[in-house]
Amino acid sequence: MNKHRSAPYANPSSAPEKIPGSATDSNPGSASGTIPGSASPAVVPVVTYGMIMSAHVNNRAYVKRTPLLRAEKLEKLFDGAQIFLKLENLQHTGSFKVRGVINKMLSLSEGERARGVAAASSGNHAQAVAYIAAKLGTKSVIVMPEDAPIAKIAGTKEYGAEVVLHGLTVGERERKCGELIEKFGYSLVHSYADVALIAGHGTIIVEASEQMEQMNEMVAGRRFDEIVMPCGAGAIVSGAAVAAKGCMPGAIVTAVEPAAVPRFTASLRAGAPVTVEMGATIADGLRVNVAEPINFALIRDYVDRMLTVGEAPIRRALMETVTRANIVAEPSACVGIAAALDGAIDTGPGRSICFVISGGNMDASVLADILMHN
Repeated sequence: MNKHRSAPYANPSSAPEKIPGSATDSNPGSASGTIPGSASPAVVPVVTYGMIMSAHVNNRAYVKRTPLLRAEKLEKLFDGAQIFLKLENLQHTGSFKVRGVINKMLSLSEGERARGVAAASSGNHAQAVAYIAAKLGTKSVIVMPEDAPIAKIAGTKEYGAEVVLHGLTVGERERKCGELIEKFGYSLVHSYADVALIAGHGTIIVEASEQMEQMNEMVAGRRFDEIVMPCGAGAIVSGAAVAAKGCMPGAIVTAVEPAAVPRFTASLRAGAPVTVEMGATIADGLRVNVAEPINFALIRDYVDRMLTVGEAPIRRALMETVTRANIVAEPSACVGIAAALDGAIDTGPGRSICFVISGGNMDASVLADILMHN
């Protein structure tokens, strides 16, 4: 067992028995190597706790210190655990993404920023790049999928980015982004496979740890027993897991992905990054079918449990988060709570669990549909 782990990987019942469409990372749909600057499968870069702490200090002027709240009404749905929510839906642009983006863009030279930046994203990363680029006076070009939510397209344009709609898969939009980089000399701000970006995302947990220390009297001096977060392409999970092992070494780190797109569940089972079939899920921000080597390695080494959750629990979790906790969270941000509602997480008495609410950007029609039918 890896020295960083504090528990076995996953409850076997939480993982799908059969992974349709699995393939090795050499599959043409894989993101590896399609954009200049992506992590190479042959040499996986390292993200350290020291890098995350540096980002925590350097990026403070550009990110909000988002609230950490105890959700007592949500606790009534469980078995006695104290439930905390780290509200990254209240971060600039409505998601955690600005944390990694600012760390990456501050690592660029003045000349690189002057030429502009490019990114490929399904939405939240797009808005974060556009927002930070505007703050730094840098041009941004964003390649988004043709079926991206209307609210996220509009939000990206409002921050001043040039938006290019192309394709439906990660591979398609990343190849298009690579073409623009080659043609115009932009610098890539990768949405998940970059050490500076991953380190920036890890600051969520450092911040939550500081906030928990300040709340110690309210929770009888306890720290988190478990940290639960959504897993899409893996950048937030990778950075947060490294951070947790540095500042809260006793906490179990749990990642949750949609059962419809179980790329890391399949990769961990295979022992290497794989590409899976692109299933349909309401958690559109987690709809990524490839596992990048850098994130796979960090998840393998630092995450304790990888769970999958179906669509019905995700819809219910969103409804409960909105109606009980009065928090507007997008479906992708609710998969951790969904896993708890589905019985995959121990919510018994005496436990303290932190759920990272990663974002709150979604079309109003999605929220209305869920509230109407649940």
